[in-house]
Amino acid sequence: MIEYFVLGELLEAPQEGELYPETVALLNAFRACPYTEVRELRYEATESSRTEYIVIDAGDGTVDADNPAGIRRQERLAISIDPQYRVKVLVHTLRKDFPSLSHQHARVPGRPRTLCLYEAGWAAVELSWTAQRFIARMFWWLRDSAQLKLHRDDQPLEQLFYMSPYQLILPSNYAEYATAGGKTLSIGKVSVGESVMLRAFPSNGAESQSKAMRVVSFLVPPVDSTSVVSAPETLGELENQLKAWGSELEQHLYEYVYEAISEGVSPSTGIGEGILVLVGVPRTRQGDSERMDVLGYMMRASLFELAQAFDMLGPCEPEGHYLRIQLVGGGHGAAWRSLELVPVEVRWELTAKAARDLSAISTEEPQFHAVLAGVGALGSALADLWIRQGWGNWTYIDPDRLMPHNLSRHVAFENGIGHAKVDVMKNHAASIYTEEPLPAAIAKSILSQDIDVQSALKESQLVVDVTTTLEAPRQLAREPNAHRIASLFLTPSGLSSVMILEDQDRQQRVDGLEGQYYRAILSNDWGSEHLVNHLGDRWVGGGCRDISMRIASECIHLHASILSRQLRQSVAKPEARICIWSYDEQSGAVAAHETPVTKVFTVTSNGWTIKYDAAFLDKLKRARSAALPNEIGGSIVGVTDLKARTLVIVDVLPTPPDSKSSPVHFIRGEEGQQTELEKVLERTARVVDYLGEWHSHPDGVSAQPSKEDESLLNTVHRKMSAEGLPALMVIVAKNDISLSVQ
Repeated sequence: MIEYFVLGELLEAPQEGELYPETVALLNAFRACPYTEVRELRYEATESSRTEYIVIDAGDGTVDADNPAGIRRQERLAISIDPQYRVKVLVHTLRKDFPSLSHQHARVPGRPRTLCLYEAGWAAVELSWTAQRFIARMFWWLRDSAQLKLHRDDQPLEQLFYMSPYQLILPSNYAEYATAGGKTLSIGKVSVGESVMLRAFPSNGAESQSKAMRVVSFLVPPVDSTSVVSAPETLGELENQLKAWGSELEQHLYEYVYEAISEGVSPSTGIGEGILVLVGVPRTRQGDSERMDVLGYMMRASLFELAQAFDMLGPCEPEGHYLRIQLVGGGHGAAWRSLELVPVEVRWELTAKAARDLSAISTEEPQFHAVLAGVGALGSALADLWIRQGWGNWTYIDPDRLMPHNLSRHVAFENGIGHAKVDVMKNHAASIYTEEPLPAAIAKSILSQDIDVQSALKESQLVVDVTTTLEAPRQLAREPNAHRIASLFLTPSGLSSVMILEDQDRQQRVDGLEGQYYRAILSNDWGSEHLVNHLGDRWVGGGCRDISMRIASECIHLHASILSRQLRQSVAKPEARICIWSYDEQSGAVAAHETPVTKVFTVTSNGWTIKYDAAFLDKLKRARSAALPNEIGGSIVGVTDLKARTLVIVDVLPTPPDSKSSPVHFIRGEEGQQTELEKVLERTARVVDYLGEWHSHPDGVSAQPSKEDESLLNTVHRKMSAEGLPALMVIVAKNDISLSVQ
């Protein structure tokens, strides 16, 4: 005889408007369906809610007799409707021996099993829910479950037990507490919602409100794919279920406890001690390993009481200490089976390795040491991203302290005001990872010769400069202790960002690549707006240098995300790279402007270092060839660094139309020169300026300066020296080039 659950009370002849709209819709649909028979209406009512049930017999002929799941061709079901539930409409199986299968909700003891019909949440299901579709979904569940096909092969294995109402967050180094050393955890309640959130933290001897929990952790034999069952309430029930799955608990637990009390054990004092049992269960699918599940159970019993329940304690010694023993024949006591369990869903604090995995960063890549110079607005946003992604072992270097106005763009909070920015970001990392090594913090200038700074540069494989200064990347380019340099910055408007990255072997350094970046600004349409639209400054203190630029925080985070991802991808390759990203205010689109990188050449003349690149040289050679048999020339523009005595050649201005040339001479004209130079100054924020002159020599003549050329260089030098600047002359011949500074 089949036994059925009976839910609630009988509801006879309900009045119009008494039933929920969903109940009415389902009643009509069931009565119209040839495969369902409505038996009765029932209800359960409390002070806060009312649940209505439609009891039906359902069978559409698609469930085979003697199917492997044990579902009958016709099943008695109760459809519950309650708007107060997280899922408004549920299907309950009233047959008391209905099988435990996958895709069922957690079962309350003494209540029917409940089918899990939908993968999506009810809020999404409700948008397209109809009574007719619900009936079709119900029969689909019965049909596929009967053949054990409901859980697809491409889906992850379901958990072994129904989810606990308790979620426990363990420290990432929880394994340190699962040794016989005696370290314990205290567990406190964090919040209460759909589940109770608990958090474990190292026990403090001064605490009196939380019971110390000793951690017992071990591994049991693998469990193959199975159905979800109700959570065990005792150690014996857990052992029985594991045995049913081909695994076991008793011997592993016994051996662990026996080892844990190798020096003996005493009863706990004060408010006592509990046990957190962590059971590692390897999960397999058809014999192949798929994942590791960790089952968590809190016990009120102490380690002493658990050892006592196994009958492994000898007589009490005078000081109240018990030594371990083993029963003759290797038997165990059975009292341990009745010790109560509180199942908990175990989670762990975030680790850097887990963060890399969650961020789709290869966890196999070796971690590298890196320096982040500058942790202001952009630097702190980059640091935050890399902390949360677990990318790199960082040293932060910045001499500045956090000020109130910084909070409009910095990732820090008010409690960091007045502290060194590097320390603020180090504490920021500590608030994300409690057990990971923290970034190093050096509150000094990246340009200082301080021993800590120099040591950090020497040990790093990457130096990321976000100081927003011109001198930092240029000096780092000359730093013998530094490794690969990346210069990242935003333009004054906040609408564009730039990455200048050296090659892995540092043959193309950032100071030389700077010239190619500025030439890209001068040569492309996007360059006309790249360094303009400055939104102004604000004085934020009493000093004349206490100035902060006006840039929206959203611009910082937009470009920080781009720069972070692009740098991560770029440093994995050996090549140098220059790229500019521009944001369009109207459409929200971001355009990438990739700048081809060419070889950088370095020569010296008269105590000055001159840098130019292969693309610049090709441009001069093409102009020379096009002008043959005559000579050609023009003005050179570039960057002058007086401190480093370095000239970085950027480009040449167009040859003026009033220039005079022949096979033996070239005299540059003046028409349009000042206008062209003003364009250069405007586009480059006045960083690129006039350096000197260039001209070509015809075939058969070397690039060495003639007496007339030396005279011209003297003339240019007299004009430049009025401002204390050097004068540069470049001569291009068929097969060589000469560069002279005076």
